[in-house]
Amino acid sequence: MLKSRNFDGGVIYGGGGRLEPSFRNTGLYNVDGRFSYPDSNVGLYRHTGRSEDVGKFRVPTVRNVAVTAPYMHDGSISTLEEVIEHYAAGGRTIASGPYAGVGRNNPNKAGNVQGFNLTTSEKKDLVAFLESLTDKDFLTDPRLSDPWK
Repeated sequence: MLKSRNFDGGVIYGGGGRLEPSFRNTGLYNVDGRFSYPDSNVGLYRHTGRSEDVGKFRVPTVRNVAVTAPYMHDGSISTLEEVIEHYAAGGRTIASGPYAGVGRNNPNKAGNVQGFNLTTSEKKDLVAFLESLTDKDFLTDPRLSDPWK
């Protein structure tokens, strides 16, 4: 039996053991300086001290992704359409300012973030698919509401 864990990149095979969380650098930044990510936001590196972990963040679930904007670990992308464009480009390019750089060229970027081409229609279909992962019953279940209210 094959089952996905919450649409978060992890896959468990029947009889398999515990699945460790996945951390990836998606080419969001490639700034000059000590790190390829902003100094205050270097990801897994902050915990491991390993240079190959700079810019690696936990792969989140895409379950209910349509209601979790803004996107990316730092909220720097506003819409699902922009997220798709980021991945289609193989990383984000920031033309000017303190975070200027070509994320596609980040040395720690995950190998599966290579870029791809989609038509406008295909992009709309992909957004519609991601929106279809919204579980309205889950979102409105009073048993899962804020316990502090």
